[in-house]
Amino acid sequence: MVSNLSKEAKLYPMVEKWMKKHFQCFQTAKNTGLIHGRIDVVGVRDVGGSFSGEVETISIEVKRGTEAFATSSGQALGYKIYANRVYLADVRNDSFTNDEIKIANHLGIGLIQIKNGKCNEIVTSPFYNPMTSHNMALLEKLALGKCQMCSSFFETGSNKDRNKLPWNNLTRDSVNKAVADEKGFVFWNWEVARRKNKMGVRHLNKDTTYERRFICPECISYFFEDTRDQHNE
Repeated sequence: MVSNLSKEAKLYPMVEKWMKKHFQCFQTAKNTGLIHGRIDVVGVRDVGGSFSGEVETISIEVKRGTEAFATSSGQALGYKIYANRVYLADVRNDSFTNDEIKIANHLGIGLIQIKNGKCNEIVTSPFYNPMTSHNMALLEKLALGKCQMCSSFFETGSNKDRNKLPWNNLTRDSVNKAVADEKGFVFWNWEVARRKNKMGVRHLNKDTTYERRFICPECISYFFEDTRDQHNE
């Protein structure tokens, strides 16, 4: 017997493929587990224009058309703690009713109709400002880090193994090694860690801190290559 979750999971690849094209996402993922939930399909797209590396995170809750609409809508809305835009994608032979569209507008979620293996955006999600800590945790799950110099997001590595930090596009040894290896750089901010530790937030544990920061390969190349050459002279 196939569970309801398994039936929904079969829809994820199709929704992910549509999302990537429709929203022009450069990074997508399925079934992404986080502390307070598991997002069925999530994507990230560039929205900053020519002068900013700002991105927008989109979450989609996928349903198979048999659950109570208000319940499904509430679940989709809950992911605004992680994402800038939140959607409910539901299997429907007929479109959403006027009452369901009113509910979606009242709650503030977008609606996507799934019909005959295709997706169609019916209602556009409003924009939300998610909780920074949760949004950044989601982005790291997608193997994306924010550069401390240019503020752009870049791929820190492969996120195929969800049990490991995706840092194979980074080095932690030194900036010079990052230049030589043509990689980004990860370092730790001890002052912020000590400050948060006084607040009772677990960001410092003996000789270990969780306050990680990144510099992208582009900035390493532009700003530190000359420094390495001068050091080697």
